[in-house]
Amino acid sequence: MKKYLKYSLVLITLVSFYACSNDDSKQEEIVVPVKDPSITIKLASDFTVQRYNVVEIAPEVTLENAEGKTPAYQWSVKVTTKDGAVKDSIIGESKNLLFITPKAADYVLGYKVTVDKIVKEASAKVTVSETGNTYTAKALKLIDYLPAPNYAMESYATKEESLQAVQTSLNEESSVYLGTFGGYIVTAFDHTVVNAYGQRDFIVQMEMGSATVKYSPVSIAVAYDANKNGKPDENEWYEIAGSEYYKSTTVKNYELTYKKPNATATPVTGTLSWQYDTAYLPWTDNKNASGNITRTNTRRRSNYYPAWVGDSYTLKGTKVFIPTKDVSDGAGTSYNVGTFDWGYGGIKDPSIDISWAVDKEGKKVHLPGVDFVKVYVPTFTALGSSDLLMSIFKEVSDLNFQKK
Repeated sequence: MKKYLKYSLVLITLVSFYACSNDDSKQEEIVVPVKDPSITIKLASDFTVQRYNVVEIAPEVTLENAEGKTPAYQWSVKVTTKDGAVKDSIIGESKNLLFITPKAADYVLGYKVTVDKIVKEASAKVTVSETGNTYTAKALKLIDYLPAPNYAMESYATKEESLQAVQTSLNEESSVYLGTFGGYIVTAFDHTVVNAYGQRDFIVQMEMGSATVKYSPVSIAVAYDANKNGKPDENEWYEIAGSEYYKSTTVKNYELTYKKPNATATPVTGTLSWQYDTAYLPWTDNKNASGNITRTNTRRRSNYYPAWVGDSYTLKGTKVFIPTKDVSDGAGTSYNVGTFDWGYGGIKDPSIDISWAVDKEGKKVHLPGVDFVKVYVPTFTALGSSDLLMSIFKEVSDLNFQKK
């Protein structure tokens, strides 16, 4: 009996040992509850600014339990519709807001931060006051001007004389010849043109030509006077990326150097009757190409070259291909000329959205508005007996201008 009990106790001990060992080998699963993201916003309640001036609103946003998640931001302002209803109008989608408006009033801004399904909101009041200044819709102050070669070149003796004459043309609402590739004019508004969310902001008016007279569309660059020094600094310029900007036929950073014609040289007559001097005005570019601008028989007494720039000068910009077709059986007397879809002056709809601005790498930038506009010719081609395809500038004006 004792022997039996002894073996029984040994068996029970072994079974207990293995049972405990098996229990110890199992990993206990610990379920950690997933916490929803949390959002904290610190936003000042009141801001003040004058109309056509910018106030930066920079809320402090703290996110917890939001690793790997991208928050969405939205700014809105209360507006009253024509039927008297009050609604929220979106004015921004970035963390901070550069607020600017043309109208003096009190504005209630809404701010919303969203992470997944979690939404946090805040609000602030902006009091916009009058400046005491009188404004105009048009960019009438001339900053700079330099035409490319063209058959209507004025005989100014100095740069200063050319600027004075063009300023007078702007004041009198007269046209200004820009010439062929690179010819430009820079004008300034007397206020900052607001980058209105989802709207076109300003318009570039050019001579549009006719069935027989053709003109080139123009490219546009803009600058916001961030440091308020009253001039467009080099690092403040951004190009409007229109419909042609990203096409493979568009050449960025193109440079064209024009050389002063030799006034004593014998004209080199071409094979066609309108080719008075095929070697008239030499040019070279930064793509190892060169050639000559032909002086046409009709313009044989015209000077194509600006007298005040010296023996040569270089103009720069984005070169855009424009389709042209000789429809005179090779005689060079009649051409069809294409156009661009959007984002340029001198086209069917020349209105511009500041939100189309890009930096030198072609990346979008956000500007609260613009103070300066540069209009320049992006094409380089000739239309036979009709001479160079060029552009004639009229004006730039604010589409959303409000006097009060």
